[in-house]
Amino acid sequence: MPLGDRDDSFYPGDTAPPEVIVALQGELDLCTAPLLLTAVSDALAGEPRMVRVDAEGLTFCDTHGMEALLEAQRRITDAGGSMELAHLNGRARRVLDLLELDSVLTMA
Repeated sequence: MPLGDRDDSFYPGDTAPPEVIVALQGELDLCTAPLLLTAVSDALAGEPRMVRVDAEGLTFCDTHGMEALLEAQRRITDAGGSMELAHLNGRARRVLDLLELDSVLTMA
């Protein structure tokens, strides 16, 4: 799929301190992983204790996407918060299981 045809977006969603929701929409891969990390950095500006990554709109996630989720968690933890991954679809959850990341990332 040409880059111009993609509808991928990652943005801070509803905010209810001390929690911030980062909503994933579309594909999380090599091209879009930096968007997730930017959204997490924006979310951390409010110094939340919890960042919930809502994956309900996630349609695809490759290993670069998984790496971005791990980096997001590291940044959030370094900032004194915690991260929870919510609404992960079956395929993405299977990739987490295969990579044994289900014991590293907290899922709702």
